[in-house]
Amino acid sequence: MNTFLKLQSMDLHKRRKFLTEPETRFYMKQIISGVHYLHHNRIIHRDLKLGNLFLNDDLIVKIGDFGLSAKIEYEGERRKTLCGTPNYVAPEILTNKGHSFEVDIWSLGCIMYALLIGKSPFEASSLEETYNRITKCEYR
Repeated sequence: MNTFLKLQSMDLHKRRKFLTEPETRFYMKQIISGVHYLHHNRIIHRDLKLGNLFLNDDLIVKIGDFGLSAKIEYEGERRKTLCGTPNYVAPEILTNKGHSFEVDIWSLGCIMYALLIGKSPFEASSLEETYNRITKCEYR
């Protein structure tokens, strides 16, 4: 059976709010492997977050929702689209100086923080404050 659940709404994550380091390592290894595959194929996901990670009955993580993804056509290409989910968006996207694969790496860090701590690192009461924290790299 291949029933997929969003990692964000996984019972374990809801019940305990955060995962142990070994549990986080188990999931992050899979997520990083998936992102490596995407980047090897010149694809930037640009919206990596817990809600776009799906877990099957065998605890295998699948990356989903490629609606904001982009294909990098040539070495050094930079995208300037303002996109992503506020709590996971990279500063390169917010400053509009152009971005590439590094935005997914930033999101991986936000995902790992959320799994270990139980909340997003830059979460704030307003969108403006969230973006301000991201651009200043002030996590809590």
